[in-house]
Order: sequence, then C-alpha cells, then structure tokens
Amino acid sequence: MSELIRRLPGAALRNCLLLAVEFGAIWLLRGPGGAWIPVLLAVFVVGAAVPHGTGAEFVARTCVALLAVGIAVAGGITWDRHTLHDRGREERAVVAERTAARDGSASSPSLRLRTETGRDLPGPVEKDLPVGARLTVTVDPDGPAWAVGGRPDRPLWPAAATGTLILLQTTLIGRLSLRPRI
Repeated sequence: MSELIRRLPGAALRNCLLLAVEFGAIWLLRGPGGAWIPVLLAVFVVGAAVPHGTGAEFVARTCVALLAVGIAVAGGITWDRHTLHDRGREERAVVAERTAARDGSASSPSLRLRTETGRDLPGPVEKDLPVGARLTVTVDPDGPAWAVGGRPDRPLWPAAATGTLILLQTTLIGRLSLRPRI
C-alpha cells in the first residue's frame, strides 16, 4: 500500500501534464485554419513520452499517444461547435474565389468566402458554387471559428466523446503509473 501511495503523485502529474498539453493543442487548433499536423504530431510525441518511467511498452505508449491526439481533435471540434452555438452570428457570405483542389487524378472545387461585412473566412469550402454566389455562414464575432450554414445545435455528442476519451486516458495513465513493477 505504501508503494501505491508513493506512486500516486507521479500518476497525477503525468495526467495533468498531458491534459495541459491537450488543452494547449485545442487552443491552437481553434477554427478551420489551424496548423493541424505539427500540433497533433507534438501531442502524439508528448503522449508517447508521458508514460516514461512506468515500464510501459510500445503498445501502451502508442495507446496513450493516440488517446491524446483523439482528445485534442474531439476537444477542438467541441470547442468550435460550442462557441458557434453560444455566440455565433449568422451572416451572408459571398464566394470570393473559386479554385480546383487536385487530389491525385480527380479535382474538386474549393471556394474562398468573404462575409458581407468584409471578413475573409480562412480555409477552403468544398462546394460547387460560382463566384459571386451567396450562402449563409455562422461566424464567431470574437474568434476564428466559423461554419457553413445556420447556428449549430448544442454539441452534446462531441462533448460526450471528448469526456469519454479523457476518462479512458486518465484510467490508462493511472493503471500504467500505479501497477506494480517487476
């Protein structure tokens, strides 16, 4: 029992460190224009390094890292949808530019939008509309989040998924940190 109590602060510290990194990633990934690949790669590396000193093998470290990436992605989606649900403002947007995004042998249309208030919306939209066409978007007046269409519903399922992933990660890190070493 005393060995278990001695390891408990390490387990709590590992979990808090990883949750702080995930929160930072969620903050950096707000809106559709975030730098997804480098941020998620950093989360993966930290997630794989957190179980250091626990005797965790490759599979356990990979599971922790994948859970960390899943939490960052699900948390980012939940945050954006919650922000748009709470304080999003519906506006009309105009297709400012139309390009063709090439994916291997096929090409699909990619649109750049500008709201009627003059705000450029980052990130391409994959719809087939001509330049000058109008559509409804929901924008966060104080941040980078935006989405095509009206205000989204309350993000109950994405929030539940994020919470479930956090619970799984906390359980796994606790199990890895508190198990007896041979």
